[in-house]
Amino acid sequence: MRITFSGGAGEVGGSAIIVETEYAKVALDYGIKVEEGLRYDLPQDLDAVVVTHAHLDHSGNLLTLSDTGIAIIGSEATRDVASELLEDLVKIQNRKEGTFPYDQTHVERVAKMWIPREKTALPGMEIHLYPAGHVLGARMVHLKTEGKDILYTGDFCLHETEILQGADVDVLPKEPDVLIMESTYGGTLRPSRDELVKGLFESIVQTEEKGGNVLIPTFAFHRMQEMAHRIDSAMEDGVLPRYNAYYLSGLGHKITGYFHKHQRYLSKMVQDEESPFNYRFVKHLRRAEQIREPAIVVCTAGFGHAGASRKLLFDWVSDEDNAILINSGYLPEDSPLSEAKEKTVIKEKGRKFPVHATVKQIELSGHGDQYELAEFVKQVHPRKTFLVHGNPDQTEALAKRIDSLTEVVVPSKGESFEP
Repeated sequence: MRITFSGGAGEVGGSAIIVETEYAKVALDYGIKVEEGLRYDLPQDLDAVVVTHAHLDHSGNLLTLSDTGIAIIGSEATRDVASELLEDLVKIQNRKEGTFPYDQTHVERVAKMWIPREKTALPGMEIHLYPAGHVLGARMVHLKTEGKDILYTGDFCLHETEILQGADVDVLPKEPDVLIMESTYGGTLRPSRDELVKGLFESIVQTEEKGGNVLIPTFAFHRMQEMAHRIDSAMEDGVLPRYNAYYLSGLGHKITGYFHKHQRYLSKMVQDEESPFNYRFVKHLRRAEQIREPAIVVCTAGFGHAGASRKLLFDWVSDEDNAILINSGYLPEDSPLSEAKEKTVIKEKGRKFPVHATVKQIELSGHGDQYELAEFVKQVHPRKTFLVHGNPDQTEALAKRIDSLTEVVVPSKGESFEP
């Protein structure tokens, strides 16, 4: 058996791990780094691709397989949402490039190649998927092949959120020969989720008391639904005062439909609600011009680099009564949100905008922090652990934390191993 780390090693994004045995060859995820575009150097002589979840850094390169007919294995929810994200990618790239070699027909082909099963088999290999937390439809992957067990986490968390259960370690196979685990926040320790949500609500209330606007940039998939549901429930329960509240994203609105369709896979609390994503107080808008200020606005893009979040950031950042609340833990250094957080002035098309608004980063992540990742290793007890999907500082910090629990390997991109 050979495991090759073709992407997502020593970096965040572009996850692609190739497992090759005497009888079968599979890819665990087939993602892109969005800022770098599609990859054409990943192997295509595959028997199957197993996709852990819909985020493009794990699924985006599936477009390059659209003419192959290769089996794609993953949850039904991942298929549904990945189709929307791939369609959006195609639209954006065709607008930017005009010569992008893929269109809606290729997205449809990818969806038809999907096998939405939790258990399946290839020659000499059994594949079993387990809920991973993180986002709707996310799965861990257990491969049983050539007498060995491989467990790949994809992105995961153990903690429960308002709308999703965390991964249940009790149901996972124990003592695998190989654990391949994400390390996105391997050097980070967070306050409890309750403390973070309390801090978010306090910041919103303080801004409301000044009559200001609250901008919450977020991602169209899962984080938007989670934030809108959180604010809507808080207003209904009296935790937040009633205020103009909106979510603004055509893609996010479409994806919300899949949260209704797959409600049975969400947290017990959400399963028991009737139409939990038909919000009472948070309204969907199609354009920023429809906002009635003062308001709370949850909108894309999550890094503030495009769309309504970029427009509203520059509209609102210079007013001291306003607040920009960032809930992503990871921010590209050159993103407008990162600049607003770190600098006193930000620029747009040659104009300077002084940063007078309150800018806070309150990380409500779907990834486990160092404590959760180490706890996971303790409970699963792998023989050997490969750390992926993390910037070097985070990965190295986690490697030091768990080196007494398991043999730790930090692979380089392109490196192969025979476990």
